[in-house]
This record gives sequence, structure tokens and C-alpha cells, in this order.
Amino acid sequence: MNREEAPGKSPEEIYIQQKVRVLLMLKKMGSNLTSSEEAFLRTYAGVVHSQMSQLPQHNIDQGAEDVVMAFS
Repeated sequence: MNREEAPGKSPEEIYIQQKVRVLLMLKKMGSNLTSSEEAFLRTYAGVVHSQMSQLPQHNIDQGAEDVVMAFS
């Protein structure tokens, strides 16, 4: 992921944002998250809300590779 796109954000903020995005995509594709991953999403609920509005609207049947490429 391109770190230059986040001026003024700390490496920790970027990490949290990217982890939330990945976990949400996994969840949307039907993966079962671990309890620690679910807890992470609950802890960062504000980031989750922000990222949910940015998720591409793809069919659940679409391949994971296509969904990942939508973020490239």
C-alpha cells in the first residue's frame, strides 16, 4: 500500500487503517475472523465506519483477487 497518500498520519494510524480495511474485506468475502480480529474491529469502530463507506460494492461471488485488485 502506498504510504505517501496519508500525509500527517503516523505509521501506527496507517497500520490500523490498513488492518481494518483488510479485516473488513475478509469478513465481506465470508471469512470467519478470530476473536482477536473481531475485538480489534470493535476497538477501532470509528475507523471501521470510515472504511466501510470506502469498500467497493462487489458481488460476494467475485474472486478474492478481483476484490483485492479493486484497492490497487
